[in-house]
Amino acid sequence: MSKWSSFASLHRLVRPEVRPQLGKIALVVALSALVAIAEKAPLALIDPLFNRVLFPQGDVESGNALLLAFRATFESALGLVSERLYGATEEGSPERKLAALWTIAGVIGVMALLNAVAQYTLTLISRRVTLRMVVELRQRLAGHLVRLSMRFHGSRQFGDVLSRLSSDVTQTLNSLQTVLRDLVQQPMQLVGSLVVAGMMAPLPTLALLVALPVIAIPIATLGKRLRRRTTKSLASLGASVEVLTQIFTGIRTVKAFRAEERELERYRAVNEQFLDSAMRAARALASIEAATTIVSQLGFAVVLVIAGWATLELGVFKSAGEMGGFFAGVGLVYQHVRKITNAVSHVQEASGAADRLQALLVERADIVEHPAAQPIRSLGRGIVFERVSFRYPGAERAAIEALDLEVRPGETLALVGASGAGKTTLIDLIARFVDVSEGRITVDGRDLRELKLDDWTALYAMVGQSPFLFHATVRENILYGKPGATQAEVEAAARAAHIHDFIVSLPEGYDTRVGDQGSRLSGGQRQRIAIARAVLKGAGLLLLDEATSALDSESELEVQRALDELMVGRTVIVIAHRLSTVRNADRIAVFELGRLVEIGSHAELLARGGAYARLHAAQFGAASASAGV
Repeated sequence: MSKWSSFASLHRLVRPEVRPQLGKIALVVALSALVAIAEKAPLALIDPLFNRVLFPQGDVESGNALLLAFRATFESALGLVSERLYGATEEGSPERKLAALWTIAGVIGVMALLNAVAQYTLTLISRRVTLRMVVELRQRLAGHLVRLSMRFHGSRQFGDVLSRLSSDVTQTLNSLQTVLRDLVQQPMQLVGSLVVAGMMAPLPTLALLVALPVIAIPIATLGKRLRRRTTKSLASLGASVEVLTQIFTGIRTVKAFRAEERELERYRAVNEQFLDSAMRAARALASIEAATTIVSQLGFAVVLVIAGWATLELGVFKSAGEMGGFFAGVGLVYQHVRKITNAVSHVQEASGAADRLQALLVERADIVEHPAAQPIRSLGRGIVFERVSFRYPGAERAAIEALDLEVRPGETLALVGASGAGKTTLIDLIARFVDVSEGRITVDGRDLRELKLDDWTALYAMVGQSPFLFHATVRENILYGKPGATQAEVEAAARAAHIHDFIVSLPEGYDTRVGDQGSRLSGGQRQRIAIARAVLKGAGLLLLDEATSALDSESELEVQRALDELMVGRTVIVIAHRLSTVRNADRIAVFELGRLVEIGSHAELLARGGAYARLHAAQFGAASASAGV
């Protein structure tokens, strides 16, 4: 893979962010050219300063036409300035030479001022451009990821995604800064140095130009290895972040089993893998830099021999000033070449990060709005499953298979069955976290996939087994159900969820921060805040997924009271392992291995003596089941 593929990877990744910045990038190029001119122009004064001012050699008729023209122009300007500053002075007098020195110093001072202003502006604009592009890239990545379905998020490691959004984006930022700092400015400086050297000695400079492409050999040879090893290093870093994320997310479990040292050892193991892969990448980078140094130094030696031979045999250099100016330019040429090759190496090193980010962006969003999506304002005639099947990628069997089911408006439908029976998948299908593999789901007779996503999500509220609270205030967490709601509406929702009294007893009331994932609250309190959020949303369809199963008896009673009030007047689909919480449902749907095996009321299903009766007996005992409890 050539070095150009690294730049292609970077460009492909940030192309949408580059377009709005093209004007500023053009300004960066222009300023880089101005800086190069301002920095290299003083070098062109070396030969006239030596040969015409400090150590005059008399008339010099030989030399290239460009240099002679420059000398004539310089001497004319020098004479004019000297004449105006000091009046007529004897040719070659000390006063005239001193005037020339002051003139040259003044020219250099003006150039230095221009260079400083240009460099200051260049640094600000180039840094602003790169930061803006990376901010927009990070925003585009986050926007793309949050729009992917739960199928994607359920199959990816959170730590790896987090590593890509942090470490890989940071590497991309550094790469962009390298491009605008070194791969725009340094070539300009290189050209300026070559111009200075060419003015002094065209033929040796031409030989130098022929030798320069040789320096690209180590980059082209070792760049592919560097890119491959950097990608592996970043993957190892992602694994390290994943382990660390698991440790701190499950810190209660870690401490409960006194597994701190065990987890730290696991973290050390993945860090050692990261170190090993990172050092392989470092060796590839070091090889490129070492090879570049060898070629550069040998190249300088070759140029030195050529320049010396050309002076001795051909008389190319007529004075020490010419040769000094030439070698000053040559020295800067190799300095700029080394910076350019190092910059190219770092871009290649960052190309692995660009590839990993691009791999996220090419993930296809499988939950998309139909081009002719229809609006919907209510459930209408209800929700109907028509021969619906769904299979997770790589699964041996379907999670839902050939399901025919009707959810009637205003009813409470309970879903029961063993773990893995397909209950949560059914909720996910209704919420359109995933789409059916076969068949269709209709709402008021229309395919769910043909409805506007915003309209559909506005029609349902969801309360899960482990409610998620943001690291924000109680008010902000409740407002998540209806941004812009008034304080009176928030408090009314909290009262309906039987949590208002507790909230006002907190030191800061509704402005109390709940901690990371609600860590400062009990399970029952978190659940009731989640219920208040659902109450505030005011949706007509309520999806409850094991909303009370993780609570103690007292908390369950409080939460169940809140749920009972929330369920009034709504269509409810509820999952519960505890059959005591679903006995009052209008109908109970029993699932086994993805299939609907029974449906009916609590009494009807007990009377049948089928799957539901067996589940009931397992929980309450055979005697209770036979008594119809």
